[in-house]
Amino acid sequence: MKTKLFFAATLLIASLACNKEECFECHYDGPNGEEVELEQEYCGAAAQNIEDSGIMVNDTTYVVHCGEH
Repeated sequence: MKTKLFFAATLLIASLACNKEECFECHYDGPNGEEVELEQEYCGAAAQNIEDSGIMVNDTTYVVHCGEH
């Protein structure tokens, strides 16, 4: 019985982990070289999109970096 319960719990945890998108804190390098943190986390495709398109602040588009890369 313990083996079946352990197996079921392992499957449940694995399925939840596979379905969750990875989320990142993101920032851009400001005009004076300082890192400016964005207010929210970006997950999955949204993180990739903001890195690809950047962020516009005061008519200037800055490159956004999410996560460790």
